[in-house]
Amino acid sequence: MFVEASSYGLTKVGWGKSEHSEIDNIHTQKGVHWLNKYFDKTDAKMPIFDTRNLTIFQKFVLLKLKTSEFGSIISYGQLASKANSPRASRAVGSVMAMNPWPIIVPCHRVVRSDGIIGNYSGVGGKTTKQWLLNHERIES
Repeated sequence: MFVEASSYGLTKVGWGKSEHSEIDNIHTQKGVHWLNKYFDKTDAKMPIFDTRNLTIFQKFVLLKLKTSEFGSIISYGQLASKANSPRASRAVGSVMAMNPWPIIVPCHRVVRSDGIIGNYSGVGGKTTKQWLLNHERIES
């Protein structure tokens, strides 16, 4: 995985090699730290995001989603309602597909209203989404 950032915050999280050679800064360090803690199943302070390239709707949906709890799931419709746009579940799906910060802003937790996991635009597609959901299962 890679993390990219500007002086304003994280700009991108992804799989593979970074296409941009960004200078390592406090935001990339915090993003990497957060991801390491996530895979260890421990809490870390949420990094700061550079949201300057997002529309108001995209920003609102993604920032609402980032507050979801580890191990939880939410439907596209429920997230649309939380974003004060209850009829915009398809638009929410489009926002999930362009999420610049997968895992940190947990688009993998968004599922269809019938409980089927739906698509995932990250590497590995649905297999990766299912792995992330399994990783977050809280065992008693």
